[in-house]
Amino acid sequence: MEHTSNEKIGEALKLLDEAARQKKDELRTIMSDKYAHLKSIIVETEGSVGKSLHDARKYAVEAATHARDVGVEKAKEIASDVDKHVHHNPWQYIAGTAAVGLLLGYMLGRNRK
Repeated sequence: MEHTSNEKIGEALKLLDEAARQKKDELRTIMSDKYAHLKSIIVETEGSVGKSLHDARKYAVEAATHARDVGVEKAKEIASDVDKHVHHNPWQYIAGTAAVGLLLGYMLGRNRK
């Protein structure tokens, strides 16, 4: 009787081992399918992020170039306006420059004790 129960336990263990191997194979298949899907999503996302970064860089370069061009143009306009004002009223600018020079000379030339 012991021999039969040992055989039955052995057969039961073999059946459990076979069932576990089948489940293991099923899980491996499911995991590989999920992994392949996840990998394709990551590859697609990487491509779109790379394109977005490239577009953002291109836009930033264009915006910086435009801002520089506008700044240069505005500086030229201001310089032209100042030049016209100085030519029309030179004594006001000479007096202002002299006042600023005197003030700086006083501030830098006084003794500090």
